[in-house]
Amino acid sequence: MKTKLLILGSVAFILCVVSSCKHEKTEQEKLYEEITAKETELYKDKTEAIDKDKAIEMVRLYAEYADKFAEDTLAPEYLFRAAEISENANQPNNAITYLTRIEENYKDYENYPVCIFKKAYIYENHLKNLDKAREYYEKFIADYPNHELVDAANSSLMFLGMSDADLIKVLEKISKE
Repeated sequence: MKTKLLILGSVAFILCVVSSCKHEKTEQEKLYEEITAKETELYKDKTEAIDKDKAIEMVRLYAEYADKFAEDTLAPEYLFRAAEISENANQPNNAITYLTRIEENYKDYENYPVCIFKKAYIYENHLKNLDKAREYYEKFIADYPNHELVDAANSSLMFLGMSDADLIKVLEKISKE
């Protein structure tokens, strides 16, 4: 009888230990899984335009993740994705905000140089702030002279502020040479 009770007690103890070891997902894991699922849903049909409401929700989730888990290596990537979606959703000020967060907090982020270039591009083409565009193109060229986008940055600087008519004249002149 004592042996049976001892065995039952041991089994009960083991079951308690095993059940208490079940992994509860952290808030970070839950948010990551939600982002992954929403990305899949947002980008599942590449032939259709992206649903604007879903895109805005995606940006919100990216920003929430970066806010809550700023030290995580995904934070700058999610801010970068938020900036891209914001730019494409015609929300350039939001895009600048996310790129600025990367610029100020994630200098080691692998796409950091692209963030600087994108800021220049958005300032030039979306916000029409040519002074800021010039500042960021020059910063990009000075800091990343061997980057694959440096020629694009130099071209952008060369044509910065030109009207379409002036641009056409310059391009015609170049093509004749």
